[in-house]
Amino acid sequence: MAKDIEQELDAIFAHHNARVAQARNDATGKSSAEENFSEAATVCLARVITPALEQMAQALNQRGVAARVPADGSDARIDIPVSRHVRLGHGLGGYPYLRAKPDRQARRIHFERNTSDSHGASAVGDYTLAEINAELVKAMVVDLVRALYGPF
Repeated sequence: MAKDIEQELDAIFAHHNARVAQARNDATGKSSAEENFSEAATVCLARVITPALEQMAQALNQRGVAARVPADGSDARIDIPVSRHVRLGHGLGGYPYLRAKPDRQARRIHFERNTSDSHGASAVGDYTLAEINAELVKAMVVDLVRALYGPF
């Protein structure tokens, strides 16, 4: 009887140990995938998103808008200082923006924008790295500029 119990316990723990090993492998794979995404997202921010934002800031600066792209390694952002009150000739300006932030868990770049003087932002969209290109980023900036300067 003791041998039967020993064999039964061995069978139970063999199954348990296999599940634990699989869970560890899954966690290692997930961590590795998140690391790979983080590296690829950093490259995308540096080589695609930030240069596109800088080109748009330069184009806006040429039109008299004091747009800027602040340096930050964790995200990319264009600030467009303006407010409806300033456009109407009175009041203080705000800092609407378009920002791109990597989301490691979703493995996507999250774009959000603020079109007012208040705090907070609204989502523009989540994109895979393969979907992001300079034209997409520039189109998002144009949409923001249209919301800020377009006809009411």
